[in-house]
Amino acid sequence: MTVHKIENTVGALALALSDSFMLATQELAPELGPAAAALALLGHEPGMPIERLRRALGLSHSGTVRLVDRLVAGGVIERHSSEQDRRAVALHLTKSGEEKCAAILAVRQQRISCALKVLDPHELEALGKIAEKLLKNQVHNLDEAYCVCRLCDPAACVNCPVAAALNESETAQKL
Repeated sequence: MTVHKIENTVGALALALSDSFMLATQELAPELGPAAAALALLGHEPGMPIERLRRALGLSHSGTVRLVDRLVAGGVIERHSSEQDRRAVALHLTKSGEEKCAAILAVRQQRISCALKVLDPHELEALGKIAEKLLKNQVHNLDEAYCVCRLCDPAACVNCPVAAALNESETAQKL
């Protein structure tokens, strides 16, 4: 297999997997678009400020504020004063938001599991190691980490490769 074919095949696979779980997660979210990722991020980091959410989702400030307004109106998130910065707003999931977040992560997991079931245990282990290596190469700062992990299940990611890459990057910058 040529390098070009491998690259093309990996691109097609990435798109197919992404489309599969993005569509499934959006169906469970209060609205289409980045709402599912917003809920997953807030489930991972309660109290996230709007600016961090904005950067992770790749939205404008006004677009993020409108999304937050709709999610607040839908009863899935709440605004609170930030404990770190009284000028900032801290976003938290409501009980309904926590339930939606859990459902979003469950359907994402189900879609990925279904796609990977064709692999035997050795292939799955090899893919896991390759995926970790590729993920580490995608993360150089905190914004990239949040973006990459915007639909991740933090409970499933013991020894997270993205966190490791971020720590390595921060350590290298200090040297």
